[in-house]
Amino acid sequence: MKNYKPHIGKNVIETLTLGMYEDARFIYREYVQNAADQIDVAVEEGVLNRKNDGEINITIDKIHKLISIKDNATGIKSSEVLQFLGDVANSQKDRTKRKGFRGIGRLGGLGYCEKLIFETSYKGENVKSIITLNAKQLKRIIEDRTITMDAATVISVITTFDKIEADMDEHFFKVELRNVTNEELLDEGNIRNYLSMVAPIPFNKEFPFWKKIHTRFNENNITIEEYDVHLNINEEKLYKAYKTDIFSKNNEPVSKILDIAFIEIKNEENELIALGWYGVSDLLNKIIYSNNIERGFRIRKDNIQIGSEDTLNRFFSEDRFNHHFIGEIYVLGSSFIPNARRDYFNENKTVQTFETKLEIEFNALYRFSHISSEIHNRFKEITSYKEKEREFSEKEFRSKNEENHYREQLSISKGKAIKAENKLVKIFEKSLDNRAIAVVYNHVVREYDISVENHGSSHPIERHYYELSLSRLTDKEKVIVKEIFSIIEQNLSLEKAEMLKKKIAEHYN
Repeated sequence: MKNYKPHIGKNVIETLTLGMYEDARFIYREYVQNAADQIDVAVEEGVLNRKNDGEINITIDKIHKLISIKDNATGIKSSEVLQFLGDVANSQKDRTKRKGFRGIGRLGGLGYCEKLIFETSYKGENVKSIITLNAKQLKRIIEDRTITMDAATVISVITTFDKIEADMDEHFFKVELRNVTNEELLDEGNIRNYLSMVAPIPFNKEFPFWKKIHTRFNENNITIEEYDVHLNINEEKLYKAYKTDIFSKNNEPVSKILDIAFIEIKNEENELIALGWYGVSDLLNKIIYSNNIERGFRIRKDNIQIGSEDTLNRFFSEDRFNHHFIGEIYVLGSSFIPNARRDYFNENKTVQTFETKLEIEFNALYRFSHISSEIHNRFKEITSYKEKEREFSEKEFRSKNEENHYREQLSISKGKAIKAENKLVKIFEKSLDNRAIAVVYNHVVREYDISVENHGSSHPIERHYYELSLSRLTDKEKVIVKEIFSIIEQNLSLEKAEMLKKKIAEHYN
C-alpha cells in the first residue's frame, strides 16, 4: 500500500463542471463569490480602503459569445498563480472566513465554453499572468476512450501559462469564457434576474424596508455583506429584486407588501443562529406567481443564496405555502457549511436545530396565511350583510311574497355576519401580540365598524306594494285569482312566481 498511487480518472473533471450543478448559471455565482472573497482580502491587506471601493464587473457579449467577470481586488502574485489556479479542490481559503473554500468553482466555466481564461495582476508587480484552459480540447479528451490520462494530467495538457508586462499599480482578477456554448448564459435579462436574487448585492433603496432590515441586523451585531456588482459597462450596479408591488400572471399589480416582520432562530444555548425577514402583504392567502422572481423564502449564507426559491418548501406543512411569502433567512456562524453543490448545508447538530425551529416558525406562518384569509372573508361577509340591509331598507317590492323572500335572505346573511364579527374580534385580540396579524387586520378592517347585531333601523318600515291590475275581472274573480297567486308563490321560486303572476295579470287586464 505504501507505493500505491490512486488514479483519479479524467471523467472527474466533467463531474466537477457539468455534472455537479443543475443550473448552468451557477458559474456567475461562483465567480462573483470568489471576487467578493478577494475584495475582503484586499480590504484586510490595505489594497482597498473599504469594501465599497471594490467592484465586480460582469460583461456579457452575446454577439461574440463572450463572458467576463473582473474584480479590482488583490489579484494573485505571479509566483503563486499556477498553484492557486492549477490545483483542483485544494483551496487554501479559510472556510470560517471565506464564502468559497473548496477550490472547484473556478473550473465551472469549462463545461460551457471553448476557452476558459484567467488573467490577473498583483499590486506592486509589473506582470500580468494569463492561464488559458482549452475547454474544447478537454471535451475531446474526455470523449476519447482510448485516452487514459488521469485528471491532473489532463488539466496540465489543456493549460497554457503566459506572462506579459503590466502597470505596477494594476491589481485585478478576470475570468473570461470565450465561445460560450450555452445560450442561457448569454441571456442578459435572465442573468440579471438570477444575480438579483443570488449575488451578495444591496437592497434597492426604492424598497422601503431595506433600512429596517439593516437596523434589525445591526442590533444583533450582524453585518449584511454587500458588494458592488455591475452587469455590462453602461449598466448601473445590480440590486436585489425586492419591491413592494406583487403582480398577477398578467403582470398587473394585485397586492403590496405593507410591512415586514422578523424571524429569529436560536440554538439550545440561546445563541442566534439565523435571522430572517418576510414581507407582510394584504393577500398572504394567495400564491405569488413566478413572474415575481423574488417569491419564496430564500436562504442565504454570507448574503449569497444557497439553493433556490424552492429550497425551504419542505419546512412548510404544505410545500406551496412557501410561495405565499417573500423573504430571506440568513444563517449565521461557521457551523453552516454549504455542500459542494451549494444547494444546502452539510449535516450537523446546528443545522438540525435550525431545521427543527425553522419548521416551527413556518408552521406559524402557515397558520398566519389562513388567518389572513379569515380576515378578508369575514370582513367581506360583514360588509355584504350591511349592503344587503341598506338595499332592503330602500327597495320597493312587488309583493309581500317578494319582501319575505328578501327578508329571509337578509336573515341568513346577518347570521353569517354575526359569526364573522365574533371571529374578527378574536383575530383582533391575537393581533395585539402579533405585529404581522395587526398589519393585515388594520389594512383590511381599518376603522370600519364591524358590529352587526344592532345594525339597521330599529323601526319597522311601512311598505306599500304595487298591485297587479286585474281590470277585466269582478271583485269576486279577483279574490280567486289572488288565492291562485298565493298558491303560485308557495310552489315556485320568487322569479318564476312573479313572472307567472305578471303573465296572468296581463291576460286579465
